[in-house]
Amino acid sequence: MRIKSGMSARLFVLAIVLFLCSGCSSNAETFVTKIRAEATDKCHEGNQAACHTIVQQVSDTKVLIESTAPIEIQTPACNAGRQDACEQMAVLHGELSTWCTMGNGPACAAVKTGPWPAKWDEPALIDAAKMSCLSGQFKADSSTCQALQMM
Repeated sequence: MRIKSGMSARLFVLAIVLFLCSGCSSNAETFVTKIRAEATDKCHEGNQAACHTIVQQVSDTKVLIESTAPIEIQTPACNAGRQDACEQMAVLHGELSTWCTMGNGPACAAVKTGPWPAKWDEPALIDAAKMSCLSGQFKADSSTCQALQMM
């Protein structure tokens, strides 16, 4: 009987700890809130780079920051036939689309407004981007290759 009561007591204590921790925000969540607020403030002050910054929490300890600035540069290049630009755009679109499904408003806005390339096969371009990362065409620490690791 002592084992059962000891186990029950531990489960009760665990339940209390989980309940108390459920109201706490994680370090990543606090960081995301802070960076989003700072980016918004800097954007209102005229800092265009801050206006293009999107922050996403992907776990309790991991936060990703992405810039939408390449959309305006890479889209014309992709429309002009540059394969590498199309691959990078497809990965960025896929990443932002995923973040949008996680409730990230700025990512949803970027996905909706673009401007994205006129014609593209996103899944095929994402596969090609994976090959470009593996072959070294894109550096392993590039935003494209980093995003592919999270997708």
